[in-house]
Amino acid sequence: MKNLTDYIRSINPQLLRLIPGKVGDLIKTIQANNFLSEAALIAHICGSDRPRKYYLNLKSEAVKILQALMMVSTSKEDGEVKKKLDFCRKNFAVGQKFLGKGVQEEGLRLIKQAHRIAVEYDFVHLASELSSVLYYHYAFYERNKRLANGYAEQVDHYCESYRNEKKAEYHLYQVIADLDATLKPLEIKQALDSVIALDGDSLRYRTCLKMLYVIYGFNIGDYRLVLDQCQSTIEFLVDKKGVYRSHYFFFYNNMAIAQIALKRPSDAAQNLALASRYAHVRTINEKLVFLYQTINAHNAGQYDQAYALYRAHRKCKFERIRQQFAIIEAYLCFLAHLGYLQLEGKFRIGKYLNDTFKAQSDKCGSNISIIIAELLVYLARNRGKFIDRIEAVNNYSYRHLKSEDTKRAKRFIKILCLLPRANFKAPALQRIAARQIRYLEEHPIRMGNNVSIEIIPFEDLLAMILSKLERKVA
Repeated sequence: MKNLTDYIRSINPQLLRLIPGKVGDLIKTIQANNFLSEAALIAHICGSDRPRKYYLNLKSEAVKILQALMMVSTSKEDGEVKKKLDFCRKNFAVGQKFLGKGVQEEGLRLIKQAHRIAVEYDFVHLASELSSVLYYHYAFYERNKRLANGYAEQVDHYCESYRNEKKAEYHLYQVIADLDATLKPLEIKQALDSVIALDGDSLRYRTCLKMLYVIYGFNIGDYRLVLDQCQSTIEFLVDKKGVYRSHYFFFYNNMAIAQIALKRPSDAAQNLALASRYAHVRTINEKLVFLYQTINAHNAGQYDQAYALYRAHRKCKFERIRQQFAIIEAYLCFLAHLGYLQLEGKFRIGKYLNDTFKAQSDKCGSNISIIIAELLVYLARNRGKFIDRIEAVNNYSYRHLKSEDTKRAKRFIKILCLLPRANFKAPALQRIAARQIRYLEEHPIRMGNNVSIEIIPFEDLLAMILSKLERKVA
């Protein structure tokens, strides 16, 4: 639910303010109803044994929710596209007034002009309405059967395109809403197959389809698929008109995440810079770019840059991002202990655990990073506390780390838990944890829904730990 809220806010920060009632009510309504039909949605909401006044209030809310969804679907944010959309709507409204007053020539000119813009910019809902007006005019006023039939075919085409768009968005929203839950690859594949079966051809339909491909690629760990889909879609969007800035952000940002996973930090940095151009200021998208830039700097071994980014953006107003920066602070503390950088101020483990308390409820997501960072700090500062935590961490790993995208984390935690048995000596650890170490070497990093799990790749962290143990022996 929270992810979907963030997603809608990232498209239009003002959208949720326009909806009466709690945000949760809007999200539940979106999830529970096929919102393609206003009548169906109102019937669903009003289908209870409540007083008539309550029905009317809910009907009003339902209509406003549908209007909000239309804003998500048709608002083209700022720049040339928004100007064209506003111009198209204005011409449509003025043209209808002229037609209503019997000024056929001027009204028809404005309607045709609006229709041409709607077709050019792929505003399929407007194009359908305008084609309908033109069909009515040529069928009943001009008696031109050939032109009337042409516009009738366009109405059918755009109505079908609009239905496909809405259905594709519906499946996409369902997947996004469930990303924080235990969403399995099969469920995403089913949503993807449902969208493919629609066989739409509008720009927004294709964009929703590509977004589902990207989410599916991350879910199965196929980063080449993610890169191919993002690259091909960006090339497609560059040649088209009528697209959201948030679409460009989505594909540049996810291409960068895939490149981080493939250990291509320079390419990731370039795409994050491009993503930042399309992220609205003070929205969660902007903060996500800063977070991924910090993670990318860690992956590239640029720890001073990572620390600078952390200090600049740690006081984020979005709690989800702020907690990720709190986890990053613990990693920076460990790196400082190893001598990779110099921190200002003292890291307090108690404050760290308080700051990340809410994220700890996510047993297979951010909580993995929280536990690993906590163990690293104890390993650097207090081996007694490190040993005390081993049994609880072992139990947590056994109970919760069972999915495909947590296997690397499970192996790395196992290696950390074997440290006391190896008497904190590098050769002994390499011997008794050989199977786990080999697994990390043979299986690539997993990123996607739980992108913060490996702020530093586990094999790099292990190399640091072994180097520290060897120096201590020497």
